[in-house]
Amino acid sequence: MIPYKIIFDDKADKLRICLPEHLSIVEEFLEVEVRSELSKNLILDRIQRAVSGEEEVSDGTGNLYSSEIRRDYTRIYNSYVEEQLEKGIDTGEDLESIIETKYFAELVTIWMNALNAYRQQRDSTK
Repeated sequence: MIPYKIIFDDKADKLRICLPEHLSIVEEFLEVEVRSELSKNLILDRIQRAVSGEEEVSDGTGNLYSSEIRRDYTRIYNSYVEEQLEKGIDTGEDLESIIETKYFAELVTIWMNALNAYRQQRDSTK
């Protein structure tokens, strides 16, 4: 399992997931692209298709981040940074993170469970 922490960032006024530095793009992907049960289920379905061999690579594009899910590993990358690099522009931002697919699936589920629990707690105090 990948070490992680779920925290509430008072400054940003939102829930965050903290992962090891080499997985910073996965961290950002989860926070931006995995915001609902629907998005979680779509990603887990893509993972299942790749792990089962139904698809060699399951490509997906979100608002800012894209993913290439394979049986053994998943590449999460910033689509904007990739476009800029293709044009010869180095933004200085991280481009990608590579993670074992089984750990990516676990983190998607952990993140969505934490987000749902946070929302439920927040809504019960209103």
